[in-house]
Amino acid sequence: MNCPPITYRGRVVKEDGVDPFKHPAVVEWHNYLFTEWHSEKKVALLLPCTEKKPYHLSPTHKIAESIVKDQVQIYSVSEPMLLVPREFEDCYPFNDYDYPPSKMTAEEKEEFIELLSKALNVVSKYHEVIVAVLPRHHFNVVSEASKRAGVKIEMYNYGRLSFKSVKEASLKALYYVKIT
Repeated sequence: MNCPPITYRGRVVKEDGVDPFKHPAVVEWHNYLFTEWHSEKKVALLLPCTEKKPYHLSPTHKIAESIVKDQVQIYSVSEPMLLVPREFEDCYPFNDYDYPPSKMTAEEKEEFIELLSKALNVVSKYHEVIVAVLPRHHFNVVSEASKRAGVKIEMYNYGRLSFKSVKEASLKALYYVKIT
């Protein structure tokens, strides 16, 4: 597995008075994402980050992956990482950080939206269609970021029936693979 070239080491943890978006490893990742990352897949699926790391071990990610397999680019929407491609989930710093969304300040939320709009602009160049299935917090952040970036995303609300909505969005992403 090839990991992004993050040279700084040190756990990324949300603490009072500390902005994880400014952590040196996070800044290195953002720079890589904005300038070096690319994908050959025509369709992208955005899923939420999970407490469990790597994300693909969570039940909802397992459902999505079982449906789309290698045909769709999966990204996890994450504060402070923005978008984490499935290929890098086992890499540092994505496999070792802790940032509960409930601890996000208003300033950090605005920073998240601004940086995510930049990331969406970058990845939208590689994907003809972007589908997202997200819980309320991430849904609202991605909706606002996509609006600011002018990037169209087909949004699905995670809701109480998360397995059902993840399956529905994953099937829709797979459908787009077949027609594009």
